[in-house]
Amino acid sequence: MKAKNTMEAAKLGTNYFLKGVREQTNTLQKLCPLYDLIIGYGSFGLAEADMANKPFISVVIDPTMAEKKFTKNMKLNMGLILEKLALYFLMGRKYEQFRKEIGASPSSKSNNPQLILLPMSQHVVKPEDNWTSRNVISGYWYLPAPSSYSPPEDLQEFIENEEPPIFISFGSAGWSEEDNSSLLKILFEGVQLAGSRAIILNTEKYDSEIPDHIYLIKEIPFDWLFGYCSCVVHHYGLGTTAEVLKAGLPSIPVPYMIDQFAWAERIHSLGVATHPIPRKEFTPEKLSKAITESLNNQVIRENADKIGLKIREEDGLKSAVRAIKSLLNKLDNNRIIG
Repeated sequence: MKAKNTMEAAKLGTNYFLKGVREQTNTLQKLCPLYDLIIGYGSFGLAEADMANKPFISVVIDPTMAEKKFTKNMKLNMGLILEKLALYFLMGRKYEQFRKEIGASPSSKSNNPQLILLPMSQHVVKPEDNWTSRNVISGYWYLPAPSSYSPPEDLQEFIENEEPPIFISFGSAGWSEEDNSSLLKILFEGVQLAGSRAIILNTEKYDSEIPDHIYLIKEIPFDWLFGYCSCVVHHYGLGTTAEVLKAGLPSIPVPYMIDQFAWAERIHSLGVATHPIPRKEFTPEKLSKAITESLNNQVIRENADKIGLKIREEDGLKSAVRAIKSLLNKLDNNRIIG
């Protein structure tokens, strides 16, 4: 599932989301009444929480999904009107039809979501003037680093052999074998043109010859690896983006679906990444040029290091838990008063 631009990515993401909502609704309708609080991605589980009369917390991975209100700022208001219209025609009508089919009331009658959690850093995303108080930018959510990791001997030798390598990952994209081979050829050639070496995360089958300047690996803890890398080429999913920013490494964005285009533009605007290269326009020559810029542009490297220091001081999970506890206390107090 690949997109050429942000609009096409939005359509793909919307269709994928609605498909998942329909597939899981029966299970969610059975589970929601059993719990005091429902937490879901976006509006996933929202209708079922409403049907069970349960409070719902929405977790969103795109700042444009934050809850907004009308203000005295006419420019922001016009933007919000256009956004609401676009959302309605993109997904709203289909989602309201889904709610009607399962017996949920219209979204306009819902008191949910009670809270919108944005697992991202305030050093990357700033609240807009028209955001409501229900939005909470918690900071990124990181899993604990493995207590111990012993890399394969040949990987350790590859890392220590010459200059720090580049790391390349396109996440769990689920490429076809043909497309994966085509992508790897671009990566092999682009890295070679730049006179660099790379460790590439590759979860697909690949039986062809692997060049000496390339090391393929199926899985590896980023916390351990990024201390040995010079820069990262990746798809700009939220998780990998968070890890790269925390490590203070410059990056090369190659987005291909859903929210990745917006994240690529946002991180580039912070001066810590090269200009995004959409997957459809990805060539060895463009990759080589971006690698050269990423390694030699001192401003990008210094900016990446600075933002990494700030993000490492945050504790996104603790902030998110604090916000959830605060909401639960508020709901308990309201029940007592009621």
